[in-house]
Amino acid sequence: MGTPSLSPGAGLVLSLVLVALWAPCVLGRQPNFIVILADDVGWGDLGANWAETKETPHLDQLAAEGTRFVDFHSAASTCSPSRASLLTGRLGLRNGVTHNFAISSLGGLPLNETTLAELLREAGYSTGAVGKWHLGHHGHHHPISRGFDYYFGIPYSHDMGCTDSPGYNLPPCPPCPGHGTAARVARKDCYTEVALPLYENLTIVQQPVELGSLARSYAEEAARFIQRASDSGRPFFLYLALAHMHVPLTPPEPPAPGRGIYGTSLGEMDALVGRIKEVADSLGKGSTLLWFTGDNGPWAQKCELAGRLGPFVGAWQRQRGGSSAKQTTWEGGHRVPALVYWPGRVPAGRTSHALL
Repeated sequence: MGTPSLSPGAGLVLSLVLVALWAPCVLGRQPNFIVILADDVGWGDLGANWAETKETPHLDQLAAEGTRFVDFHSAASTCSPSRASLLTGRLGLRNGVTHNFAISSLGGLPLNETTLAELLREAGYSTGAVGKWHLGHHGHHHPISRGFDYYFGIPYSHDMGCTDSPGYNLPPCPPCPGHGTAARVARKDCYTEVALPLYENLTIVQQPVELGSLARSYAEEAARFIQRASDSGRPFFLYLALAHMHVPLTPPEPPAPGRGIYGTSLGEMDALVGRIKEVADSLGKGSTLLWFTGDNGPWAQKCELAGRLGPFVGAWQRQRGGSSAKQTTWEGGHRVPALVYWPGRVPAGRTSHALL
C-alpha cells in the first residue's frame, strides 16, 4: 500500500520531462530529447564498460563526454514489458504489460495508460518514434495513437515474420516462401506465414522488410525527423528503438577476422548512434539531451550471436549451467548500459554508481 509505481529507469525518464518543462527558465527554450533504446544489448557490449569490447568507439566517446550509469536496470528482462515501463513510468504489474506481445496479439499497452510522448506533446513538443514498437499493432495501440506525431518502423521484433534475406540466427530461419510455394515451417518461431512489415505512420511501405538496409533506413528517418522538428522551431522528442542487437543479425559487410558476426553488427550499431549524436550536435551543443540504454540483457541461447554480459555471470551459472541474461531475473537479464549526454548540463567524463 502506498508503494511508488514508477519503475527505476522510467522514473528517470519522467524526471527528464520535468526538466524539460522547467528548462525555459534556465535555457531560454525547452531542450530536445533523444532516447536511443538498443535491443538485447549486453552490459559488456560497450567498451566503456568492458575492456574486452573494441567495437564501440562512438558510444565510448559518448560516455567520455557524458555520464555513464553502471548500475542501471531495465524494468523487465523482456521486450514489451520493459518498453511499456519506459514509456509510462510504471512497472508491468501496474501498467498491465507483463509479457511480450505476439503477431497474433489483438491488444497492446492499455489505452488508459499515459505515455511520455503524450506528456511531451502536450508541452509543445514534436514527437517521433523510429524503430521497433512491440506495444500493440492494431487500432489505437499503434504509436500514432499513443502520442507520437510520426512513426517509422516495425510493429514487433524483426524475427517475428519472414524476410527474403533472413540474416544470421541460431538456428537459422528460411526466407519467405516464393509465390505459389507452400510455407516451409521449419520452426514455429520462424513465422514463415507472415511477411514482416515496415510502417511509415499508418501505411505499410515495405513488406517483407529488407533487413540489410533497415539500420540505414532508421538512421535516415531519425535524421529527417530531427531536421523537420528543428526547421519548425519546436522542441522534439525522438524515441529511436533499434533492431540491434536482436537476432537475426545482418552485418553490413562480411565480418572482419577476429570480430565475427556479432562484433561487426555491434560496430554498425555504434556508427548509427554516432551519426545521431552528430546530427543532434549540429543543432547546437547543449540543446539536446541524448540517452542511450537497452531494453534487457543479451539472448544467451543464441550463443555467439548474443551480447556480452560483462562480469554479471553468477556462481550459479558457472557451476550449474543456465543463463543469467534475457528472460531471467538474474542480474545480466536487466542490468543494461546507460549513457546520458547533455553538454553543459550533464557532467562529462563521470561514472555514476547510483542504482537506477
